Amino acid sequence: MAIDEKSIVEAVSGLGFKGNEEGLIPAFGLHLTTHFADYYNRSSFAVARAMEGSGLEDDARALLVEAGHICAFNTFGGIMKSAEWDAVVAPMIKTREDWLHGIVAVINAFGWGKWHIERLDPGVELKIRIENSYECTGWLRDYPVSKFARCYLATGGVAGLMNLMYVGDITTRPELTEAYYVELFRGGDAFHAVETSCMARGDAHCELKAAKS
Repeated sequence: MAIDEKSIVEAVSGLGFKGNEEGLIPAFGLHLTTHFADYYNRSSFAVARAMEGSGLEDDARALLVEAGHICAFNTFGGIMKSAEWDAVVAPMIKTREDWLHGIVAVINAFGWGKWHIERLDPGVELKIRIENSYECTGWLRDYPVSKFARCYLATGGVAGLMNLMYVGDITTRPELTEAYYVELFRGGDAFHAVETSCMARGDAHCELKAAKS
């Protein structure tokens, strides 16, 4: 594999993200924010827990996973179009699949847990293992072991990677418009992800698989 993950993590970690006077971090062609993982966790878990027993559990999960789809489209898509990507990752890329290995290396610089590509069948399936997912570590600190998988944002993120790469084509630097989002995530050809193992349910690590329905 051409991608040197250690070098990418070191380079991204050394960029020195710092908020401007508005509290925003201009990086990767985006405006990012930095805040406690608990801010996201407690908000999403409150929604999920409020819906339990209501018959709307699946709807609540779908909404929280949708947040992951949107995050992947804008954040991961924006990163792969950025000057920082061109400087740090692009020189290592030899194949389309290297784009996925490269973005996973960037993700691993963000403190969201340790992502590993377990299996990649190009255009067909992506299987990701996450060690110490921040969603699950937050859940297990605050709540009992769950009956449900809880990596909502990561689930949407894994599906988003496949949609950006194989339903659309992020390598051509498309405009990340709302219409393009609908094309990638709402069509019959879209990838969807499921969490097959989850630390919040007592599993040793989290595992997510994206495939077409």
